[in-house]
Amino acid sequence: MAKEKRRYQRIEVNEPGSVSWETEEGNTYSDKILLLNLAENGAMLEMNHKLPYRQAVQVKVPSWEIDGSGTVRYVQQRGLKYRVGIELFHQINAKPNRNRWT
Repeated sequence: MAKEKRRYQRIEVNEPGSVSWETEEGNTYSDKILLLNLAENGAMLEMNHKLPYRQAVQVKVPSWEIDGSGTVRYVQQRGLKYRVGIELFHQINAKPNRNRWT
């Protein structure tokens, strides 16, 4: 079994959200995501687009009250989707929205 190298423990999330980014040409794009896991300083997303390494992104997951920005640190294709690892610019204290089941 591989030794964990991350500084922060990740938790499994599996919640829908969105990600947006701007290209060097100034074009703005967005995509629906599935937030797979989350830590204080990072997140793993599953999405339809391949993003370049170090691309700045804005991530929103309303059910966990997440609205933050970061950079792409990891991209791997899984079938027709991409797993994208994001390093967040600021540590977050995300939590499930208390009213989400009502």
